[in-house]
Amino acid sequence: MLSAFLIPIDRFDNLEYIEARVSDLEKSIVGSVRTALKYLYLTKGPINLPRNRMLKAHGFLEPAEQVVVRWLHTRTNGRQRKVYGASALLAARKQRYRCEHCGHADVRVLNLDHIEGRHNRQLFACLCANCHTLKSRERDWVGKPIAPNTNSTGQPVA
Repeated sequence: MLSAFLIPIDRFDNLEYIEARVSDLEKSIVGSVRTALKYLYLTKGPINLPRNRMLKAHGFLEPAEQVVVRWLHTRTNGRQRKVYGASALLAARKQRYRCEHCGHADVRVLNLDHIEGRHNRQLFACLCANCHTLKSRERDWVGKPIAPNTNSTGQPVA
């Protein structure tokens, strides 16, 4: 049985799927749901999702889609936009909401990682929580390797 928090790969760049999803909806909601689905699934889809459309479409999205929309919305429209922005959304879409290292696909545990630490705000990787933690323990905040037996400031640890 498929988990409710996995997104099938065949939905990406599939306009027929999006149109089928909105075909039976009331006209007042079609535009919002279509925009949300394009935001999620189209490689060249919208790079932001207006809050009013997100809220209007939310009840018509599947559980995994709801999680991803909330997760990405804060990074493309919300308070974390300056730190992440469109680059983060594009990286997550490119990976089809799967961990770039191990392929884990449960959207509830995905993170967006600054590939070169926080110095480069354009390069991101979509990683599961485990892979993100492992990577973070190997590198400091600016992307430099942490030497064995030292703390994050480079000081020796007994």
